[in-house]
Amino acid sequence: MAPTPTMVKSQSVPGLLKLGTSVPPTGERHHRNSTLSFKLDSAVDLHKGAPPTDEAARVAEMLRQPAWRLAATERAQTPPMPEDSLPKNMIHPRVAPAWLKHDRQVLRFYAYFQESVTERADENSRYRNVTISYHMEDGTVRIQEPRVENSGIPQGAFLKRHQVPRQDGMGFIGPDDFRCGENAVIYGRTYHITGCDRFTRWFYEQNGIDVGEDEPLVQDLWQKSYRFRKTAEKGGLPPPRCAVEAKTLTKFQVGQPPCTKIQQFLLNDRKVLRFKAFWDDHTPYGARIYLVIHFYLSDNTVEINEAHCRNSGRDNYPVFMKRGPLYKKNDLPAVPGMLVPDPIPYLPEDFVV
Repeated sequence: MAPTPTMVKSQSVPGLLKLGTSVPPTGERHHRNSTLSFKLDSAVDLHKGAPPTDEAARVAEMLRQPAWRLAATERAQTPPMPEDSLPKNMIHPRVAPAWLKHDRQVLRFYAYFQESVTERADENSRYRNVTISYHMEDGTVRIQEPRVENSGIPQGAFLKRHQVPRQDGMGFIGPDDFRCGENAVIYGRTYHITGCDRFTRWFYEQNGIDVGEDEPLVQDLWQKSYRFRKTAEKGGLPPPRCAVEAKTLTKFQVGQPPCTKIQQFLLNDRKVLRFKAFWDDHTPYGARIYLVIHFYLSDNTVEINEAHCRNSGRDNYPVFMKRGPLYKKNDLPAVPGMLVPDPIPYLPEDFVV
């Protein structure tokens, strides 16, 4: 039987007691160097740092320029295109849409429809004339009825502008649905087209479509009576023969000769002869002045106006000679009240080109 080992006292020194007794390792420096110092009573940093990179040098050089922000945000230059030399409001796409190709182009047709009248004894139906406008930019239709004075009918905008569907429900009404001499049904009302304007006829001819010939406008009994009353009110009806003969006989009986001036006025009222001329002024500071001569046939008077060009520098008063008789020779009497022959005025045959 082996003997039991006896516990002996430890001869080692505890770890805490060994602090400061071992030699510190050499070759490794773990301290932090100080880079701050004082020179000339001011703190300076002795740490030089790493040398600047090329990118840092480029940025520093760019910041030295005052306009570095504009240079940094400048866009890359693109080659100029032919469209860049034109204003923006003049650039058109290669395939123009309808709203641009047919902008402000309207097809105008003249038509009428018939409505029954039951509350009047002098007429049983009435024709109402309308104007159908088809706007080609968006395919809308507008119907306008001309206003007639004292007609007693609310007139004006008959159908507001919008796209009108066809009677069979297959799409909307287009230019192919309008022809002169044919009927067009819009919302159950039948319109008979009698004509169109000059642009509409030219547009159809350019597209090889026969739009038809214009038809005369029809008049109902009310329109005929209305026109007759308006003509009579304005004195458009000639007087009866018995009244004219009685008036002429009365003039001869009282010894009144027929007045030539009133006849000239009635025959030539609002008839004016217009001539273009110029006055070449050769005096100092003179110039060539262009004139417009008006000869009124109603009373043989002459009016002369100046026709200045734009930016001519002259006053904007065109009257060169106010309206009055123009005599060939102006003579002043030597004594007031002296009898002188009547001056000879200019007549239409004196104005020759």
